[in-house]
Amino acid sequence: MKQIFIQCFIPFFISLFVICKLSVNDKFNKYLFINQSKTNKHSYNFVHIESLCNNANYENQFLNNNDTTETIFLLGSSELTSTNSALPYKFIPSYFSTNVKAVGHAGNQCFSIFTQLLANNNRLKNAPIVFIISPGWFEAKPALGTTSKIFLEFNSERYLNLINKNISDLEFVNYAKKRISMMYYEFNSPSLELKLMNFKHMSSLSIFHKFFYFPLIKIDEYLLKMKEINIKNNILYPVNKRLPILCESIKINWDSLKNCAKNNEIRNSSNNNLGIDNDYFTEFIHGKKGKVEPVSMSLNQELSDFLILVKFIKAKHINAAFIISPLNPYYYKNLKN
Repeated sequence: MKQIFIQCFIPFFISLFVICKLSVNDKFNKYLFINQSKTNKHSYNFVHIESLCNNANYENQFLNNNDTTETIFLLGSSELTSTNSALPYKFIPSYFSTNVKAVGHAGNQCFSIFTQLLANNNRLKNAPIVFIISPGWFEAKPALGTTSKIFLEFNSERYLNLINKNISDLEFVNYAKKRISMMYYEFNSPSLELKLMNFKHMSSLSIFHKFFYFPLIKIDEYLLKMKEINIKNNILYPVNKRLPILCESIKINWDSLKNCAKNNEIRNSSNNNLGIDNDYFTEFIHGKKGKVEPVSMSLNQELSDFLILVKFIKAKHINAAFIISPLNPYYYKNLKN
């Protein structure tokens, strides 16, 4: 016991003392806590971004209101990165006064979207959000859920800190902590925010876990407090008023637009009869047919993430709409599954 005390507890308390002494030193803190939030004075008015990229300008626009017209927010994955002119964030502003801001690229699945919303707790009521849900998320490998790499593209340390501070949505915050704990060891040099979420989930498992993780949690919380003093960028101002989406009476020649879109798709998929873009078909398909690989509900993490996302959307009174995009019936040979 004496040897354990000498080898483990004494170094631990010495380290704790050194950290506490250094963390109150302003000069040291400037090197310890570096503001990694990206800013770009030319990026204030995005139409579509593939991810929030730890960019404070993008995060401030996300789910914010607009002084002149309402904005619909469109969240999804690979469907948003097409070059097609019929994409909503291109098409709608061309004909209507309503704007559309889209966020997402391949891999931005339910848990990533859920935490983006959870971090914006004070901007959600009546927020007009359209969710593009792909059936492909719930089968084969994507059914494992959002990857750690993609998660970090959309959820900055600022967002994670806001989730940690959220005491009004404990059910949803605890779910986020549990999911982060599940992927924790995939993170390379996890931030203080990620560590705190993992420690808090682990401490909830038993009284022994709570005893073991208590000092780690307190150290992490103290360091985060020092970090916040030096990096003051954790405020997302609430949205107090949203203008209604206008129902505009505009004459559009839908038949002409449909024919144009059809001709574009035929031209872009001239080397196959599956309706798949030429370059993608050449690089990935090689004439093969796809096969859907269903995953049982009990093992489908993406489905669990989807259910908590829908529950959160309902609880926060989001003005939500869902688009479930179909899988390609020409490519997949067992769509019934």
